[in-house]
Amino acid sequence: MKFVFNSLVAIVCFLNSSFAQTVSTPIVGFANEQLPAGQHFFSPSFQKASVFSGSATITGTTVTGLNLAGSLGASTFTDRANFPTHYLEITSGLYAGTYYDIGSNTANSVTLTETPNTSGAVTIAIRPHVTLADVIKSESGIGEFSDSIAVYNRNGGFAIYYFADGEVKGDNFATPMGHVPVHPGKGIGLNAGSNLQVKTSGQVRDKSLQVPVYPGAVNVVGSMNPSSGTKITSLSLGDELSAFSETALLYDATGNLGLIAIVLSDGTSPTDDNFNAYTTSSSPSLSTKSTMLVNVDSVKYISLPSPVQ
Repeated sequence: MKFVFNSLVAIVCFLNSSFAQTVSTPIVGFANEQLPAGQHFFSPSFQKASVFSGSATITGTTVTGLNLAGSLGASTFTDRANFPTHYLEITSGLYAGTYYDIGSNTANSVTLTETPNTSGAVTIAIRPHVTLADVIKSESGIGEFSDSIAVYNRNGGFAIYYFADGEVKGDNFATPMGHVPVHPGKGIGLNAGSNLQVKTSGQVRDKSLQVPVYPGAVNVVGSMNPSSGTKITSLSLGDELSAFSETALLYDATGNLGLIAIVLSDGTSPTDDNFNAYTTSSSPSLSTKSTMLVNVDSVKYISLPSPVQ
């Protein structure tokens, strides 16, 4: 079975999920998602604990005023592609919820892989990335050497990975690639020959998240809500999508790519494909762990509310 990839056609399918949480500060929990055989997008709902939070100063791509231990930058494998291990999130102000990969660091500073939208004194959190190894494990029932995992980039491309010999591997079935990050609010593609059971755990977000989306890319955006469905009307798509052109696509949970809804904007509210504004009662939902594929004409952010606000 081959996986279909197209920036204008998406798959959003999740079924039979369960969620449990332990109340603490912050809230932590776990979720178990049942995915029927077929084609799916999957977006982890949890984040990892921060290794630093507090005040800092941003100057270009350099962030100073930190107190760090160890290396937070890109991995340094010599036999495989390297990826950032941590990201920095702005936690207050106009650009709160935006995040940026860390390329390297010292004991009191980090260098980001791109220039943030803000500068000067800020509050931040630095977190390890969720990776493919955190999401795809032997217990998920994924078919070795057969079922595929797709990770999409901002330029419209994607990379294919497989599960082989008990871990995520490259498309040569040999190079370990479990260190590939799954960015916050983003999703991966899964092509499953049999039913999957995907278990994830971590912290529940207590702040909104700004997920970057790009023209010409497969922008898989999740809800970051591990416990319940997220109605389209609870998002800000009416303001964020360009009126009458950009779309968010929702599909059913059968693995057969059945289209549930095409969401557009009239400039104020999210609408159906006849530009009738959705109400709370008529709104389609992103079910637990479900995703949407967002097609845009320019770079922008999709805001995801915190599940605990």
